[in-house]
Amino acid sequence: MKSFLGVLAVLVVPVLVACGGLEPVEAPELEQQSSALVTCSQTCPDGSTVSCQGNTCSVQADSVECDGFYNICLPSTPICGLNNRCSKLAGTPCSPVGGSRSCCLPGHPNPNCFCTPLGVWACSAL
Repeated sequence: MKSFLGVLAVLVVPVLVACGGLEPVEAPELEQQSSALVTCSQTCPDGSTVSCQGNTCSVQADSVECDGFYNICLPSTPICGLNNRCSKLAGTPCSPVGGSRSCCLPGHPNPNCFCTPLGVWACSAL
């Protein structure tokens, strides 16, 4: 038994000394960078606001741009009520012939509805 402990001591002690004998290696310092974010905002023609945040930004008449990404104002188009939609008015009776009225055609900012010589409403996008 004593010889076993002797062999164990001869093998284990050098391993322990060898493992603990290394000097600690320091990790290289990491470079630190900081950058301040900037915010840009713009009030749209309809009163809403678009904004963005980034390292760089700029403001245009109808948009803002941050780091190459744009936020744009939505185009202002009239809200179509049920009674003034061209699709609901077209083909219905009207008078006087040649008369006109305001109407709404989705996707067109200034449509025109007019009373045709046949006495029915027609719409145009011009």
